[in-house]
Amino acid sequence: MTCRTPRLLASALLAVLCIAAVRPGLSQTASAAIWRAQVVEIIDRKGFEKPLTAMTIMVPAGWRAQGEIQWRGLSCGRPYQPTLQALAPDGRSAIELAPGEAWIGSGPNPSVPCLRASFANAESYLKAWVGKHRPGAQWLDYRIRPERGRPPTDMPFPGGGGTRSWAEVGQALIGYEQGGQAIRESLAVAISFSVTRMAMPGMAPIQTSQGESFGVLSWRAPDGQLDFRQFDAMWQTLRSDASWQARIDQGTQATNQAIARDNAITAGKVAAINAETSRQTLEAIKQRGEIARRSREEVAAINNGVVRDRAASIDRTHTANVRSVREVDLYRGSSVGGNGTVELPNHYQHAWRLRDGTYVMTDSPNFDPNRELGVPGEQLKRTR
Repeated sequence: MTCRTPRLLASALLAVLCIAAVRPGLSQTASAAIWRAQVVEIIDRKGFEKPLTAMTIMVPAGWRAQGEIQWRGLSCGRPYQPTLQALAPDGRSAIELAPGEAWIGSGPNPSVPCLRASFANAESYLKAWVGKHRPGAQWLDYRIRPERGRPPTDMPFPGGGGTRSWAEVGQALIGYEQGGQAIRESLAVAISFSVTRMAMPGMAPIQTSQGESFGVLSWRAPDGQLDFRQFDAMWQTLRSDASWQARIDQGTQATNQAIARDNAITAGKVAAINAETSRQTLEAIKQRGEIARRSREEVAAINNGVVRDRAASIDRTHTANVRSVREVDLYRGSSVGGNGTVELPNHYQHAWRLRDGTYVMTDSPNFDPNRELGVPGEQLKRTR
């Protein structure tokens, strides 16, 4: 039995969930009654002594899905990149998580290879990405998702200037033809930006900028079949595994050393311009290291949907508030493994776990999985 759903967003399958509806501004189709989907693991097979589950995400039930962590040599940005490909049974719809990338917009050349680019915001980055990866596609719509980003924070230098950093999330809709059929694709990206400005006595200020995208998440489907409520619900399920993230955090020493080398080269170039700015240069080095550290932390935070409320995530007494910000609820049921609870997107009023280990979410209070899907199940209860 398959769900009648618009196709939307990998190696081991774990469970299933069903959802639906439309998001204003990027609307494509009317709501379906339910959405049924399976949980997929993104496996890291090369980063440690044994394969580890790095991330999980939910995709529609019955889709072929595979995902992995790609490791690359020391370069600009993160050395690891999650990727995912999920394909509908009819081959017309697909979900993809493409690798992220980092760049330098201005300032001295880094000591490691780094893309030179000037992206002012998430929209300009996505337009460039579409031009490279979806040549000929028509740009149909775009909107910023401020609830998923982080507003600017300033870190001033004692002698003037300072660093401003922020995270921006955007979502676009594009259109193109594939195999003679009109296709619509939703693209979402989260980007960490930072700009450092150093005052130089008797000279123009020196400014450096950098950014890093945390991968482009996309869902393509035949025209009229995209459902943005489903896209958002799927998006909420992308999160890092806590054990894997802890191992990643422990293994950042090499990255920190590379940043230190890069900072030393930058310091030397600036000092050669004006030796009297040494104190401010050291402050800039410190700030750059802090920005790099914060950027790495934001990778996990954005993947887990908690960038929007750092303060609440630190205070364990605000767990319920954090879930609200992340747009998930905690459900409990005797059929749920582990501690008997599971987090599911809060876009729907009712959640079920079926006997086959799948999940169903719906707005209908009269939903009966045995009657409608031919599989008995347990209705889960929201809890704290």
